[in-house]
Parts: sequence; structure tokens; C-alpha cells
Amino acid sequence: MNVKKKLDAAAVGLVAIGSGSPQSAKKFVDDFHFTGEMYVNRDLSVYKAFDLERGITKTVGLSSLIKGVQTMKKGFRQGRSAGDLWQQGGLFVLGPGERLLFAHRDKFAGDHADLQQALPKI
Repeated sequence: MNVKKKLDAAAVGLVAIGSGSPQSAKKFVDDFHFTGEMYVNRDLSVYKAFDLERGITKTVGLSSLIKGVQTMKKGFRQGRSAGDLWQQGGLFVLGPGERLLFAHRDKFAGDHADLQQALPKI
């Protein structure tokens, strides 16, 4: 079962927050057929509130470069970037009563959460 179907079955919303422009957010939604809610946070206040990593070495450091080469070997090609290139993201599962059920803060570009760890929290 894909992630979105599992979220829908559990009546859980899916929200993405980007640091780019509204136009780049629309392009993301269109290019990746994203069906959740999409918001733009150009001042990075949400990223700061979730204590997410930011910095040039987080984006172009050794770990990021290794992950990038591994990903390219799988056929992925980086498209045009948008938003704050140095800002890293994360994945959070929030429950009722403002409870944080799962948190993953990317340490570097390409350091993504394991969805198999996040989904059981739903």
C-alpha cells in the first residue's frame, strides 16, 4: 500500500512545507503529483520551530555528496533547485493534542526518514 493511501485510510492529513516561492510550490505539486496540502514558508520560521538543520556544509558536505552519487547511480537527476538551498528538512508525525509521535530531522541533503519507522506511529 502506498503511503498516501495508508494516510487516507487512517484519516491522517499530509502537509508539505517548502522554502521557495508559491510558483515553485505549484511546480512541486504538479511535477510530483503531490495530493496533500502545500504551504510556503520563506522566512523559515517553521523550520526554526522544528529545529531543523541549516548550512552550506549540510548541503554540499561529504555525506551529501556520497548520498548524491548513490542516488545518481539509481537514475535520479537533480532538477533546478528552488528555495533556501542550505535549509534541510524533516518528517514529523503529529498526533492529537499537539503530540509529536515521530520526528526525523535531516542532518544533510539526502538524509531522509525511513517511512517504515514513521508509519506505525499513525
